[in-house]
Amino acid sequence: MSKSRGTALPLTDADIGRWERFVLKTATCWVWMGAVGQDGYGRFSLRPEPGGKQRTVTPHQVAAFLATGGPGEGETVLHDCDFRLCCRYVRGHVRVSTQAENMQQAAWRGRARGHHPGLVDVRGPQGVARAVQDALDLAEDRTPEDLADVLAATLALGDPLAGNLSLFDLAPPPSP
Repeated sequence: MSKSRGTALPLTDADIGRWERFVLKTATCWVWMGAVGQDGYGRFSLRPEPGGKQRTVTPHQVAAFLATGGPGEGETVLHDCDFRLCCRYVRGHVRVSTQAENMQQAAWRGRARGHHPGLVDVRGPQGVARAVQDALDLAEDRTPEDLADVLAATLALGDPLAGNLSLFDLAPPPSP
């Protein structure tokens, strides 16, 4: 659930500039290349104003605030692309919605019932994030299209059942 409680982020121009320097834009996702928490989500510290407290947020929260002013009371930021380091605020990637829809997505993707083989990356959330960041850092060709290919290949490496055929056709999740 969003901890913003509908309050605006105190973003300065310097914060926005720092945030942009940590975002690597591929042809698909915009990947956070900065700090990562154990949950696999990026971390970004806002610079406190004199006498203020430092606040740490997720990079996708910053993206939502820059695009829309952020989530309101009772809303949260969702990853439709299902990639925790994505901070591209466009349809199919990151958007503001409700926690109820966030949980519906998690259930549809097999993430609401705990860890199940084939439904989660075997590297763990932080391991996935670090593997993606390392692969993108080492990518020789830096075009957005080639970086998107590196991203997709690195994400596929953690799925132990990636080469298997599905027994059932799942209905797609509700469209945003």
